[in-house]
Amino acid sequence: MALAQSAAPAGNATTENPDSDLGEITVTARRREENLQEVPISVTAFTQEDIAQKGITDRTSLADNTPSLFTINGGYPREFAYFALRGQGPAFGSTPGVVNYFAEVPNSVNIDGRVGSYFDLANVQVLAGPQGTLFGKNATGGNILFEPVKPQDRYEGYVRIQAGTYSDRRIEGALNIPIISDKVLLRVAGEIGRRDGYTKDVGPFFSGKDYDNLAYESVRVGLTLRPADGVEFYTMARYYNSHSNGSGTVLGAFNPAAGIDAGPPFGFLPVLAFYPGMVTAVAEQNARGPRKVAYNLDQFSDSRYWQVLNQATFELSDNLKLRNIISYSKLWTKYGYDYDATVNPISGQTSQVNPANPGLFTSGRVPTVAPTFFTEELQLQGTAFDKALTFTLGGFLDRQGWDGPAGIAEYTFFPFGTLLPTASAIFVSKNQSEAVFGQGTLELGRISPALEGFSLTGGLRYTWEHSFVSQTIFAPPAVEGTTDDQYLSYTATLDYDVSPTVHVYMTTRDAYKSGGVNGPVPVGSQFRTYAPERLADVEIGLKSQFDLGTVRGRFNIAAYRGIYSNIQRTTTELVTTPSGTIPLNITRSAAKGKIEGVEITAALIPTPGLTFTGTYSYINARYTEVTDASAGAILNGSPFPYTPKHKFSVGAKYETSLGSAGDFEIGVNYVRQSEVSTAQTNASFYRFLPAYGLLNASLDLRNIGGKSLDLGVFVTNLTDQARPVGVLDQYVGSTGTVGLTYTEPRMFGVRLGYRFGN
Repeated sequence: MALAQSAAPAGNATTENPDSDLGEITVTARRREENLQEVPISVTAFTQEDIAQKGITDRTSLADNTPSLFTINGGYPREFAYFALRGQGPAFGSTPGVVNYFAEVPNSVNIDGRVGSYFDLANVQVLAGPQGTLFGKNATGGNILFEPVKPQDRYEGYVRIQAGTYSDRRIEGALNIPIISDKVLLRVAGEIGRRDGYTKDVGPFFSGKDYDNLAYESVRVGLTLRPADGVEFYTMARYYNSHSNGSGTVLGAFNPAAGIDAGPPFGFLPVLAFYPGMVTAVAEQNARGPRKVAYNLDQFSDSRYWQVLNQATFELSDNLKLRNIISYSKLWTKYGYDYDATVNPISGQTSQVNPANPGLFTSGRVPTVAPTFFTEELQLQGTAFDKALTFTLGGFLDRQGWDGPAGIAEYTFFPFGTLLPTASAIFVSKNQSEAVFGQGTLELGRISPALEGFSLTGGLRYTWEHSFVSQTIFAPPAVEGTTDDQYLSYTATLDYDVSPTVHVYMTTRDAYKSGGVNGPVPVGSQFRTYAPERLADVEIGLKSQFDLGTVRGRFNIAAYRGIYSNIQRTTTELVTTPSGTIPLNITRSAAKGKIEGVEITAALIPTPGLTFTGTYSYINARYTEVTDASAGAILNGSPFPYTPKHKFSVGAKYETSLGSAGDFEIGVNYVRQSEVSTAQTNASFYRFLPAYGLLNASLDLRNIGGKSLDLGVFVTNLTDQARPVGVLDQYVGSTGTVGLTYTEPRMFGVRLGYRFGN
């Protein structure tokens, strides 16, 4: 489903119907271009204009405007956040439940969606529900598709600059050049951003340092070659670099009984015996407010990412097309993060310094994460039986490697860093998978007039996965492990065109999230490996557009029920090792569950130029069965994570012509989310993040003086709400702290844009 959309910049995936004020949205949710209102799955789509008007600049703001989408913050820099959709997110150490795609290539790393992702896009599409038969990776929650604007057969471009509060300054632009008309087309686009942080350190160690700042550069180069009729090669190279001071985490709570039993002769070691200032630390933080902090660890957050991809298309006949999509990418990430958010060295993490190579990736620090990715997908698309059948057949493989030296970090975790030296660890993970798939849609009305308007879709995919992990804690030897999984996924959909503007459907499908291995657990233990998660759902939906006199409208609704099995949760279990029986944090298949919900998107145009939009989602999720008594002990009574029960957005936009002065537009958008838990067990102290609401507004004057010049002003979080949106809960651990990540404060800005070309 989608809100009313307006046309994007010239692109490859979104078009506008001039006969409809609502606009016609073309999406690629089934790997081919289709009208959004006719696609029998729940989809929310945003054009470039929507992204600007709604203030979508990062993962949290994208989630705020999308039904059932949630961002998981806390425990790492804000830009590292993960998506959860319909309650499907990652457990500690497991794969994501939501997979991002850029130009049809899956990205298991969390680059797409960050600040610096949203320039020169044709659209962003959020596909809700299991995606297991057509896309490269299985995803139990859904997919988010980032579609860049491809090279066009015309000379054009734009430049846009932005300035605002906290010394915000950004510039983005694109240049499109048809080197040889319709044969060799080039497009270069990029964005650079800088902004001071809104959280200040007022402590004794790093006084004046700001956190939650921005410093990034992102560039894309796209080249389309058409050497012969029916042959096209589209190649894109992109680079992303971010270097900031990390997030401003705020101390929200402290457990005065925190500590660790060190055994004879030491006995129990309380945190307060070493850091008595923690008695008043929470009160002192509350007095400062959420925008002032005091740390003992020098925080930073650096990421570098590059990718090269190619889409090759061969028109074999009028009814048959061969496509090949290949990519290679590499990510380096390193960071320092003060988990306890105090001046005491109770809990934190930082990338190690490599004395053998002090120039390695900024100040000689070794990346904490450095995966490499290779993907290859071959598709055969076509039609048969006089275009009654549309089908896609294909195969997919990916290889996740590891680029060393990497995976090295130093940890402060009481009593390490207090009585004992900081702990060091090396983590390496690798994954490879292969899959074959096929899906087809049969228009039954082309076979029998009695079935006019009915379509039937069916799809299957078989996947093989192999995973490897290696962990070195303190010193060699490394503890390693592998796991192998294979599974069959399906999709079956029946949809019906009630009228040219009313479409209903029912679909059932499933998808898997891969299993894994708990490296420190010995071979032979029941907790050595954990099985893949499976989500099977049934969804029914209605998509409609209507006219009531002069009033035009759109109303889409989807209701779903998902049966969730082998739910992966992180628990602490007593495990027998060569060193004795010790408690270990492990990921395990702990429960079954049920997730039910409703998603609504709507738009209303009561008079030309005035548009009202709205979205709403409701989620009811619960555990229905636990695997055994130990799983029940940590899950019984626990809230289901990542599932805000209620979430809505309402917006209004008014457009009018001012004659030779230009075109005027004013827009407001309000989003609200009910309380939501990120706790994966009932042992959590901070069980729910509170509800919050944000109000954004913008005012734009386009085509000033009949020229291609635009000027606008905007404000985000107009009421300056300060609410926690992320949590790192260590209350019941040896450190006893709870760290909170807050909403961004109110920000104002102005943007100036100029468009040129044919």
